Amino acid sequence: MTVRLFCAVSVTLLMLAGVAPAQAECLPVRAAKSVWRDWKRNNCWPEPFVRPDRQAVRAAFAISIENGWRRQNLLSDFHFDMDTGKLTPAGEEKLRWILLEAPEQHRTIYVGRARTAQETAARINSIQKVGAEIVPDGPLPAVLETNIKPDGWPAERVDVIGRKFQDSIPDPRLPPTTGAGETQ
Repeated sequence: MTVRLFCAVSVTLLMLAGVAPAQAECLPVRAAKSVWRDWKRNNCWPEPFVRPDRQAVRAAFAISIENGWRRQNLLSDFHFDMDTGKLTPAGEEKLRWILLEAPEQHRTIYVGRARTAQETAARINSIQKVGAEIVPDGPLPAVLETNIKPDGWPAERVDVIGRKFQDSIPDPRLPPTTGAGETQ
């Protein structure tokens, strides 16, 4: 303890002795400030770096969450009649879910781009018309175009596959009996 105190006093006296009145800061004073700054940095580590590290990690999750909601709120080719551009019953139900049940901060409606700009505009008009019927009070959330493609198949195709599978199942049969209550 006394050795440390002696060293600290000696360094302080040496630094004070080297101060020239004409100069604002001399080398020993700058060295002492540098040592003090470095000591402070070393003793507060890692606190200054925790928040930026956490923000960097969370940024990837925020992007993934937004992309997930964009895909969840996507109305694509499956939700529109190919001839008229109007919403199908499945599209109306999806729009109803977005407008009434999705969390408010994630109620943006995304429309998959059609082959032409006119078809896309017809889709957006259909969404706004049906949306105004679903939510008569207040403004509708934003309706934005997107170029992402939906996952999955049209419901009609899934239904046809399911029905064909059901039709191909053989009729149930009991195994033949060989005698008095015995089976082979």
